[in-house]
Amino acid sequence: MAFPSRHVLPPEPGEPAAPGSRITVEAGDILMRRGLNDHARSAQVNVVEAAKALEDFRLGRGAALERAEILACRAVTTFQERTGEHDEAAWQAAVVYMVELWATRYTAGRPAAFDPAPAPPSLFTPGHPLRLETVSRDAHDHVLGAGRSLERAARGVDTIDIARAQHGMHEAARLLHDQLDGLSMPLWVLISRFCAEIHAENLRILKTPAPGASA
Repeated sequence: MAFPSRHVLPPEPGEPAAPGSRITVEAGDILMRRGLNDHARSAQVNVVEAAKALEDFRLGRGAALERAEILACRAVTTFQERTGEHDEAAWQAAVVYMVELWATRYTAGRPAAFDPAPAPPSLFTPGHPLRLETVSRDAHDHVLGAGRSLERAARGVDTIDIARAQHGMHEAARLLHDQLDGLSMPLWVLISRFCAEIHAENLRILKTPAPGASA
């Protein structure tokens, strides 16, 4: 006689986000929880350095592409080790997205931020199937929307922007977890927050007058 499958309850606050995960479920506002960089600060350094190398490639230094890919792969490995969650495809999609999002802050003066595009089989090829915005375009839009809300909140434009930002992070995480469930939902929330904060800082930088510029 076949028995119905048992419904698996989500972990409670204080419990691991998934079996073997080093991420602990936290309750309360997303922005009050430990961030992804608290779990893996050295991986964030790799993301930043990979973004700088990717920009060097786009400025014509062809050899920099290999360095960008090596650093991105190093970030993937470090995130896997520090979080205890190891899904390669999910981390690749997340890290490439982080790197490219960070790299956009260097491109304000160029009309085409992502040119030249690396040829296959580079991780940074626009047609790569594991690009986060390809996995879920709606999640990508939620991340950018959350970043815009965070940037507005920092300027005190609207007190509701913090709530909007956190809602966007949660929705992005939900959509990504639906598609790439090898990482836990709590970890996807941290990834979405991290990416939204990168975008918010990009917007702040773009809106800051250059030194010596007239008001």
